Amino acid sequence: MAALTEDDPVQLVEDAEEAKEEPQQPRKRRNRWGQEPEAPPVAPDALVLAPMGGDALAMAPSGMYGLAAPGGAPLDLSAAASAARDALEKAKRAAMVQRQIQEQMSKLKSQGLAAGFLPGEGPKARKLILDEFGRELDEEGNVVPLKAQVVSTLKINQNREKDAKVQKLLGVKKDGIDESYVDPSLRTNQRTDRPRRRTFRFLEQGALVAKEQSIVKRLQEKASGEKEKEDKKKGKKEEKKEDKKEEEERVEVRKIEPKITRRDPVPDVEWWDLPFLKEDVNGQKKAYTEVNVEKITPYVEHPIPIKITTEKEVAEASMMHLTPKERKKLRRLKRQERTQEIRDKIKMGILQPPPPKVKMSNLMRVLGDEAIADPSTVERKVRSQVEQRRKEHEQRNEARKLPAEERKAKKKQKWLAEGEPTTQVLAFKLKDLSNKRHLFKIDMNAQQFHLTGACIVCPGVANLVIVEGGPRAIKRYKKLMLRRIKWTEDQKDDDDDDDDDDNEEVTAPKLQDHCTLIWEGVVKNKNFKNWKVTHARSEQEARKTLSDRGAEHYWEMLARFRDGRLDI
Repeated sequence: MAALTEDDPVQLVEDAEEAKEEPQQPRKRRNRWGQEPEAPPVAPDALVLAPMGGDALAMAPSGMYGLAAPGGAPLDLSAAASAARDALEKAKRAAMVQRQIQEQMSKLKSQGLAAGFLPGEGPKARKLILDEFGRELDEEGNVVPLKAQVVSTLKINQNREKDAKVQKLLGVKKDGIDESYVDPSLRTNQRTDRPRRRTFRFLEQGALVAKEQSIVKRLQEKASGEKEKEDKKKGKKEEKKEDKKEEEERVEVRKIEPKITRRDPVPDVEWWDLPFLKEDVNGQKKAYTEVNVEKITPYVEHPIPIKITTEKEVAEASMMHLTPKERKKLRRLKRQERTQEIRDKIKMGILQPPPPKVKMSNLMRVLGDEAIADPSTVERKVRSQVEQRRKEHEQRNEARKLPAEERKAKKKQKWLAEGEPTTQVLAFKLKDLSNKRHLFKIDMNAQQFHLTGACIVCPGVANLVIVEGGPRAIKRYKKLMLRRIKWTEDQKDDDDDDDDDDNEEVTAPKLQDHCTLIWEGVVKNKNFKNWKVTHARSEQEARKTLSDRGAEHYWEMLARFRDGRLDI
């Protein structure tokens, strides 16, 4: 059978027909399991499954359509039919491309005929005309404007330009969106160009001052009711502004003129020469040629330096607050420096070395043989030295102590806390103040802590204690009232007798309401100037005492107060 080639498709068809009429008998093969079963006969109408074409036959594999492979075995006809269909599609696609090319060529020919060219001719190149400066001219002699062509050197920019040209030719819009289907009334996220960078805008001298003056003048006119007059003058001002704008447009460049400053005329005699000239009878100075020789001395006069007020004084550094651990460390380092300085002076011979510090514990080690010879005398000396060192130590401590007045003022300053911007207040409700010791403790501690306020004792009605002061004093006084004072010390004996009688009954512990804190807060200004204990006979008298000092609201707090522990 003839070989299959792409150049002779007719021969391929004839060979296929001969193979259909006289099929070859395949050689029987035997395997290890027995004789191979016979293949089913090929249908003669299999070739009609797909249309035959030159390209299809050329691209079809050898042995299809009932043709035997080189090995002699027949191939599958379904694969051959699919290959024929693919070849037919490719042929149709190539024919469509050829038809498009022919249409474009015909369009170009028709455009050439419309422009006045013959069928065999095309547009001719225009003559290049240049002037003396090398610029291109058209046939009428006008300069042809040239556009700068940007040439991209990066591969990515070249690819972008190619894509843009292809999209332009195909009629594809930017971002693949056809503008005919876009509603311009809808808001979309559109990319905006980067705004131009602002340049410097210089102001003329006095522009801000004039603006400020105009604002002040406008406010004054508005306040005085001169708004109507200003409206009438607006027309004239607008005309003046337009004239000024026209003048500024005319003047393109402003000349820089130097500033002319007026100077005082040069006097005949300077002020520093006047003391050395002789005076006239009328008290006026004579000509500077007459010098008063008596004023001239061999001494040099130094002028008094003038303090410059423009320099800012250096602010004093604020005191640094250290932690207790840092203060101890700083104190230890300073003591080591002082000790080392004394040792260095002793080494240089400036100071005499101190005598050995003898104590009863190191007596034998320091003195040695002398202590053995006369132990009683040595012991007496050592004891006198120890006593002398103790007295010197006490004297140094006394010298370092502050005087009694300064110490008292320092302690008072500690409790007052005058630097605080606010004042803390406590208000206590007392159940009973019949015990004089309790009243004494309340009074004395308030005085010692330098607190202000009042203690109002009103038997049968209520007892109220109000204190004002600094945070440290208020903290101590609150601890005194709620913890330290034993309000039930007089009732202890009575409670013991009651417990002996009622040993069998078990009851809940009683509520300790002898002293209750009804309010704790901060006020801006104090209501009381000092501390005072007041005994009131009735509620009206107690209210009057507080109202005189502007603190009647504390009694209202006492009347409305209810202990929350009662609800538990």
